[in-house]
Order: sequence, then structure tokens, then C-alpha cells
Amino acid sequence: MKTKLIFLSILFLGIINLKAQQCDPVVTSPRLGAMFPDKVVFCNTESETLSTTQTYGSYQWYKQEWDWQTPNPNPWVPVSGATSQSLTINGTADMLYYFKVEVTEGDCVAESTPILADGYAYGLPFMMADFTPGTFEEVNGEYNVCNGASVQLSNGYPQVYGVHTWFRCVPSNIPASPSDPCIIAGETGDSYTATDSGHYGFYACTEYCPDQCEFLGDFAFIKLNFGNWNFCETLGTGEVKPKENSLSIYPNPASQFLYIGREADKKYAEVSIIDMSGKLIQQKKDHQYNEPINVSSLIPGTYLVVSKTKDGKLYRNKFIKK
Repeated sequence: MKTKLIFLSILFLGIINLKAQQCDPVVTSPRLGAMFPDKVVFCNTESETLSTTQTYGSYQWYKQEWDWQTPNPNPWVPVSGATSQSLTINGTADMLYYFKVEVTEGDCVAESTPILADGYAYGLPFMMADFTPGTFEEVNGEYNVCNGASVQLSNGYPQVYGVHTWFRCVPSNIPASPSDPCIIAGETGDSYTATDSGHYGFYACTEYCPDQCEFLGDFAFIKLNFGNWNFCETLGTGEVKPKENSLSIYPNPASQFLYIGREADKKYAEVSIIDMSGKLIQQKKDHQYNEPINVSSLIPGTYLVVSKTKDGKLYRNKFIKK
């Protein structure tokens, strides 16, 4: 009798475990997790098939448009006719939508954890320029840089793009001919250090989708003019000596709040945040040195902070918004 009870208990637990498995649908697909655990990343307009790891009695697939807010205010909408175990989505109509499936099996009803059809590999390239404070000035969208200094140019999406073609002038065609004089020979990485005058930019192909390549765009190239400008100070060796015109700035990189200034100055008549194209992005009047500056709305990248004291003294700082 005892043996029979043990057998029945094991059988009962097995039935419960089977129902638990049946009520826990999991979405899978060939690309899911290839770059990110809960995302499908498309190449161009290719399609992708989602399916559940188990078979159920009925299915209904849902989609929800992506939103930056948490919780997502957009509603879950049933996908018309999507009542089978699999669902085919594509990189044109379904980009930046969440998907989940609701299943039934007997008396159980359950839904899967959502996954996102992501366009991250589609992130268009953008260029960040890293200047040494005191060695440059921006004039009408161009940058005058002291001889002996250098400017670090980088693709803002290094994890997306693989092989780069760097240019010191705007090429005549894209993709450029291997003999195009604008090509900087041998430079194929995510970044390039410029030490000579030129009009710099790049063309790059994604690592995840090798056939998908993007041109930075000539409007996004940066013009650097190296020379012995009147704001430059040099050592006897010709090496640039940056002027002491920066303040304490923290945290750096910053995601939400930025603190800048020193107690000796107390207040600043004006604090301006400028992007690397020279555009004024944000400005604050009568800034107290210990007050936070909210930078949460800025897009990730490198920015210049110009602080003006009450007596007209200027400070320049660079910070990275992450």
C-alpha cells in the first residue's frame, strides 16, 4: 500500500509539473539573443519567425509599440490572424515593437515574456570629436586647432560597426574607389587621431550585418584647421601646452546631473553646453557652483561646457553624456 501511495504521489507531481511547463510559454527565434538576450535585431528588411518552445491548444500573438517611458503607455494590440504557434515579423513594419503570445492548454491560460524587434544595428553612425581643452576654438562651424595637438575622432556606435574607411576630405563617390585621394590609408578602426588639417569623416559597415554599410554624410564631416593660432601656447619643443582654462566637472561621463565650478568663484553669469558641431544646446544663467545641471535630455555624445564668471573669465570643459 505504501509503495502504491508513493507511486501515485510521484505521478501527481509529474502531472503538476507538466501543467506548469504547459502554462509557461517561451518565445524563441533564430536571431533572438544574438546581440541582446531579449531582442531580435534585423538586417535590412529581412523577416524573422517567432515561435513557442512548446505546443499548445490555442495561440494569440500581440504587439506593442516601443516607448522610452516605463511603464510603456502604449496598448498591447492583438495581431490580426496570428493564432498559430509561429509568427513572422519583418524589419520594415515591425521594427521597435514588442511581441508576446497568449496560449491556452486545457484549463490553463498564460502569456510569454515580451521580446523586442530591435533596430539597434540600424543605429546610424555619428562622430564624436575629443579635443584637449585650451588647444582649439570653434569658428563658423570649423575648428582651429593648435599645432602639436591632436583630435580623437570616433564612431559613436563602435559596438555596431566593424570595418571603417576614414576620409580627410569628402570623397567623390560612396562607396569610394580604393584610389580615392580622400581615403586615409590603413585606417579601418572605430576611431582616428587627427593631427593635420582636413575635412574628416568615415564610411563603415556593421559587424552584425556585414553587407549593411552607412556613410556618415558630408554634412556631418568635421573641418579641422591646424596652425599656430593666437590662443595657442607652446613649449620650446613645439608641444602644445593647454591653457589653464578648465574647471572641476563631475561626474564625467554623466547621465542625469552635472556639477561644475569651484567654490572660489561662487557663481557664474552663464553656463553654456555646446555640441561638437558648435550648436548651443543648453544654457543656464546665474549658475551656483554647487547646483546640479540637468543633462538627462541630451543625446549621448561629447559636449563642450563654456562657463563665464561674473568678471568675464571663460572656462572650457568637455564632458561625455552617456
